[in-house]
Parts: sequence; structure tokens; C-alpha cells
Amino acid sequence: MASAAPRLVTISDGENLLDGLAEACGKADGWVAAVGHVDSVEIRVAGEGADVRKQLRGRLTLAQLSGPYGGPYFATLSRHSSLGSELVAGQLLGARSAGVTATLWTAQGSVRELVDAAPERAEAPAAPSPKAASAAAPAASGWAAAAHAAAADLAEEEAEPERPARGDLVRHFAFGLCEVLQDTGDRLKLRDVHGSGRIREIALDMLEISPPIEQNGKRVFKLSRKA
Repeated sequence: MASAAPRLVTISDGENLLDGLAEACGKADGWVAAVGHVDSVEIRVAGEGADVRKQLRGRLTLAQLSGPYGGPYFATLSRHSSLGSELVAGQLLGARSAGVTATLWTAQGSVRELVDAAPERAEAPAAPSPKAASAAAPAASGWAAAAHAAAADLAEEEAEPERPARGDLVRHFAFGLCEVLQDTGDRLKLRDVHGSGRIREIALDMLEISPPIEQNGKRVFKLSRKA
């Protein structure tokens, strides 16, 4: 997919960094990179047996933060003290901005946008003569043909939608970005990848599942409330 020109946003001092990024990103798909300073950091780092959550008090330099819209975000932080330099990297679970500037790249040009932009088909006219059909053939090429082909592909996908499986990510309309832990057929067991790691079960018959996109080697499904 193509991407629009990047946007620069500033997360105000004292604002929750993850909330500020979520507000800036909105419901679009894209990529975030950020630098600056932060306070009250919580970060998850890999351990020998299990991941370890670390609380970092005081101010740190956010040397690098990156990730897809909605996370997960991975960051590198550093600071200097009387004991020397401190450097830590991992998944950022929480922080308060002490002056952070983020660059946002938003993806555009999805198949659904192409289909929505295609002109509606009128009622089928009487069958044209072979000569007229031959003359009209070039007009069916190019953008219109691509749009109708995309519409056919999309219709086929919607007839038999893909389902999230264990290890996939879902962006739930209420719970945000979650990891799929288990698929029992009519329900999914999810784990929140941002905050406390809360585990929930949701019923799929109440949700609309959009076709997945790939981010960082993982499939990401959007789960919307059925109308």
C-alpha cells in the first residue's frame, strides 16, 4: 500500500504517551517513530524463564520508539547518573511524556478504498453487437477493470472471511490491540498487549471480522461491532 506524507505530532508534557499516540493515530493503519524524554516508564524485557516488567522512575531519554499504529511499541531508553550510564530496551507498556515528538506514516490505497471509488454499475443493457462489444473493450481496461477485479476479489473474501488464529493480533473496537491465545470455534481468548496483559473471551457472532493486514510478520485483524 502507498503511504501519505509523514505527519509530525508533539505529545505534551505530562500526557500519557501511549494515549497520546493512540489519539494521534486514530483508526488508520500506519507506522510510528518517536524520540524525546519520558517519565514513569514501565517496560517489558525478555527474561530467561519469562518476560520481566521493569518500573523506571525519574526522567529518561527516549532514544528510539517504533511500531505499528496501536502498538506494540518497542523502545530504547537511556540516562546518566552518578553510577554511570543506564541503557534499557524492550516493549514499552507505559510512560508519561516529558516532551516527545512522533512521526506518523499513514497507509493509503487499500483494496476496499479502490472498490469504494469505482463507479456503480447500472442495470445491464441489451446485449451489444459483436462489433460494438469489440469497440467497447478498450474502455473496460485500466483503472475501471482493476476496480471491478478488486471488487470481485473482495466479494470472494467476504463470502469466506479469514478467521484470527492463535498467535495473530486483533484490533478490537473496545479493547484495542490484543493477541489471540485460543480459538474455540465461536469464541476467542485474547490477551491485552498494551496494559496489564488482561485476558478476555469474546463471542465472534457479535463481531464483524475485516480481512487481515500484515505488520511485523503477524496478521492483524480488525474486529468491529456488527450493525
